[in-house]
Amino acid sequence: MNFAAYGQLLRDTRIRRVLGVGFIARFPNAATGIILTLHVAVTLGQGYGAAGLAVAAMTLGMAVGSPWRGRLVDRLGLRRALIPSVVSLGIVWTAVPFLDFPWLLIGAFLGGLFSLPVFSVVRQSIGVLTHGPRRETAFALDSIITETIFMIGPALGAVVATSWSSAWGLAIVGWSAVAAGAYLMWFNPPTRSSQLGTFLARPGTEREYSAEEDLQRAVDGAVHGAPAHLDLTASELTTGALPVIRDQGRPAHDAGPAASPGPVASPGLIARVRANFGWLTGTALAVLAVSLGSGMLMSGTEVAIVAELEQSGAAGQAGVVIAFWCGASAVGGILYGALGRRVSPLLLLALFALGTLPMALVDGVWALAVVSIISGLFTAPTLAAASALMSHVVTEDRRGEAMGYYGSAMTAGAAMGAPVAGAFIDGISPEAGYLFAGLIALVLVGVAVLARTVRRSAARRRRAVPGVP
Repeated sequence: MNFAAYGQLLRDTRIRRVLGVGFIARFPNAATGIILTLHVAVTLGQGYGAAGLAVAAMTLGMAVGSPWRGRLVDRLGLRRALIPSVVSLGIVWTAVPFLDFPWLLIGAFLGGLFSLPVFSVVRQSIGVLTHGPRRETAFALDSIITETIFMIGPALGAVVATSWSSAWGLAIVGWSAVAAGAYLMWFNPPTRSSQLGTFLARPGTEREYSAEEDLQRAVDGAVHGAPAHLDLTASELTTGALPVIRDQGRPAHDAGPAASPGPVASPGLIARVRANFGWLTGTALAVLAVSLGSGMLMSGTEVAIVAELEQSGAAGQAGVVIAFWCGASAVGGILYGALGRRVSPLLLLALFALGTLPMALVDGVWALAVVSIISGLFTAPTLAAASALMSHVVTEDRRGEAMGYYGSAMTAGAAMGAPVAGAFIDGISPEAGYLFAGLIALVLVGVAVLARTVRRSAARRRRAVPGVP
């Protein structure tokens, strides 16, 4: 463990600025859900079912908009990509409180669609500004900051909505998002190595990996290891660039699609899809599975905590359990960042899921709070490892889109996890919510591991057949 790595990282002004802008710009997103829920359920008197629909509409908008906004960042640059958010968010969230419920759903969807792409921008910048062990530490620190925001943001949103006005709360969310977007445009953190410009690295006191070493470690530590007959080399390396893969059994001039016989078909729909999703390798798919599973696990566990304590008449103390859970996550993130080495996100998600299962075996606020520490210790490390691996295996020119899909997968997981866990809770018991959340995450891990095993077995069979590359 090297806890001094955090001090060395934070002495870099560039990193401090990126993490700081992420801390500020994420607050509106963290508070929006609780304010919107209270506005629909309490202020409008529509009930919590209708409030769930409103939050689902916003979540759907975020899931649709996140990859789109990420691609705009990749293609147009950060400042131009943020213009739609800066122009629209203040208007949308100021108008939403005064709309009838059907129109409110449309407004909530638009608010989610144009939400600031803070998550992907911060992670892109970290991927550009760091490599080697510093990157793992930086992603762990960002996960800790995110945990802190989502502990504080909803609490502040609830205070504003209950003690003052939910309508004003939603308007403040919109104006704060506009201010955060304007600040991001002014700060303009780099999302490509070519954009570093004035973000010059200050000399480090500890040796970092070279770009070549960082790339090789990314290849060696990837979730889907390459078959032994493949030669992994790289040319014209950039931060996070993918290796060029050549088969040692074939001449270099025969490698790739150019050596394939037959006429070249005109590009059709399938070809365009392949071109658009060329970054979606097996490892990237595994990371998306981790993101989806993490979202389902976190939301399902949170619903189960509230349901169990409500059944025992202690719903008002759910915050105690969640504070222990989130606090343990922050501690786990600190430990993972100090570790300074890459751990498979699939392994961490499996430990996260297994650590959640014991919560079904205990009763009472304090027992549940203490047992939740096991699960919490693996939350931030899982997210940090998944983000770091995605930044390694996707090239810079597509990383914004990839991080957008990463965020969408987590959002979709959270959106699915809560209602499905709720169905298990209603049909069986609150403890079933923990079991569902943990087991579905383990199933996703199993599917990813099985796909990896099948891929390697197929590669071994191909090597065993003479003349088959």
